[in-house]
Parts: sequence; C-alpha cells; structure tokens
Amino acid sequence: MKMLILGYSDLVKRKVIPAIKKLKNIKFDIASVSKNQTNTGHERWYKNYLTAIEKSNADVVYVSLVNSKHFTYAIESLNRNKNVIVDKPLCLKLNETKKLINTAKKKKLLVAEALVFAYHQQFKLIQSIIKKKNVKLNNIIMQFCIPKPKKNNFKLYKKFGGGCFNDMSPYAAAMIRFFFKSEPLAFSHIAKNTSQINESFNLAISSKDTNFFGIFSHNSEYKNNVNFLSKTHIITAERFSAPPSDINLIVNIRNKNKLKKILVKKNDMFLNFFREYFLKLRGKKILFYHKRIMQDSILINKIKMKRKLI
Repeated sequence: MKMLILGYSDLVKRKVIPAIKKLKNIKFDIASVSKNQTNTGHERWYKNYLTAIEKSNADVVYVSLVNSKHFTYAIESLNRNKNVIVDKPLCLKLNETKKLINTAKKKKLLVAEALVFAYHQQFKLIQSIIKKKNVKLNNIIMQFCIPKPKKNNFKLYKKFGGGCFNDMSPYAAAMIRFFFKSEPLAFSHIAKNTSQINESFNLAISSKDTNFFGIFSHNSEYKNNVNFLSKTHIITAERFSAPPSDINLIVNIRNKNKLKKILVKKNDMFLNFFREYFLKLRGKKILFYHKRIMQDSILINKIKMKRKLI
C-alpha cells in the first residue's frame, strides 16, 4: 500500500516517517507547500496539496497540517476515494466530524484520528492491570503541560485552530471513553485566555462511578503524567500522553502501602497504530474507528459548551 503525507511537519519528520519505514510494503509520497524537498525515502514530492491528492496513487492520505485545514483536506481526500488519517484534533467542529464520517461511510473508506498514546505498551499495561485486579477507579488525575510554543507556531493563532483546548482536549475525551463505565453527568471547564487563544484549561468530568480531573497548559514547565486512584490501588505513569519510542518507562503501582515498579520497554506507538490501521484497511473494516471518533467529538463539544473563561 501507499500513503500520501500532506505537510512535512515536525511530527511527520520525528514520528510518522520513521514508523512508516518500519512497515513492510508501505511506500509514501509527501506534499509540502512551505518545505523544500529533502531525502526522506519518499517516491514523489508535491508542492501543492490538491495536486498531490489528485495525482498520487496513494491508498491513504495522512493530513498533518495546521488544525484549521484538517477538515478541508480530509474531506477532499475522501471525495477522491482515498482513505484518511488526520492528526489530532480530527476536526474543530462537531458538524465537520459528522460530515467526514458520513462521507466515509457512504464511500466505504476508513477514517482515523492519529491520537496514538493508547497504542503504547504503557497504556496497554495499565488497562490490563485495572482489568485483571478489578480496580474500581474513583478518580483519574491527568496533567499535560508544555512550554509556550515558539514564535510563529500555528498553535499560537486562532485562525489556524491553535490553542491548548484544540490541541489537548482529545486526550481528555479519549480517557473518558477508555476508563469511564457510565456516561459523564457533570462538567466543569475553566480556560485561561490570551487575546488570541486559550493557553491553558482545567477540566473536571464526573459520572456516578468515576471523576476525571485534567490540567492542560501550553505555557508551563513540562509535565506529563496520570494517576489512577481507587480504594485499593494507586497507579502512576509518567510521559503518559506522549511516550517516547526510544526510552523505557516505569509504571508504579501502590497497593496496601507497598510499591511495585513495572518496567515498560521502549515501544513505538505510531508503528503500533499504523499496523492496526493497515490491518483494518486490508480487512475492509471501514467502520472500525467511526464510533470512537463520534463519541469523542460529541464529548468535546459538550465540554466546550461548559467553558468559563478567565
């Protein structure tokens, strides 16, 4: 199979292309308006996104552009009968997500959002511990804070779909989908704004069983961890939302005041994601990602409606 990558972003350079190269029989083209051609192992390099979508013989288009362009080029790709993967956030509006999914269903094409932290073995380990030990979660506390993006980064500008909420709310939505056993009932969402965008937000979501507390920032010292709390266990993981592929990680489990450390060997979450995606595509399981995409998008829209700005 073959992939067309729209946008030669830092993520594409560091994560996407190295993972694609590890897959057998997967070739790729690249389209970039702003970057000059470089040696990446690609077959063709395009200087126009629409031309690339039209001319490339790719089976899949990977959209890695500024957030405001995700829907435009995803829907264009579907209309050209190409399967699609989009960087998170998939879309900026619920009605855009609905249109993408409906178009994909009609054309029998596979759409996925590249929200890949759940494809790291650290995440799988925590899921298995919670299930195996029948851990009934009371609270989930998540922190994902990064330093302020550099000048001219699209994340600093509203017109490009920037801001902390657009960038990081997909993590919160996925956590609810994975770990809540009942529907969220209450929401609290406080965002700190600049003149352009929100640079941080705090989030509280509750169901009858579990509470989620999230602290997210684009203007802070780097912090990226999660704590799962129950009456019997505390499970803690670092680098949770963006685990690197080149280092080992440790998951800490505290039970009856005894601490156990479990080693998680280095693991490439993008590689794991792509393996699954191409497997589903070959098996023509075109509905595989659609339900989770809609569930997350609906939840994010509900959170937006509860926003209080400071």
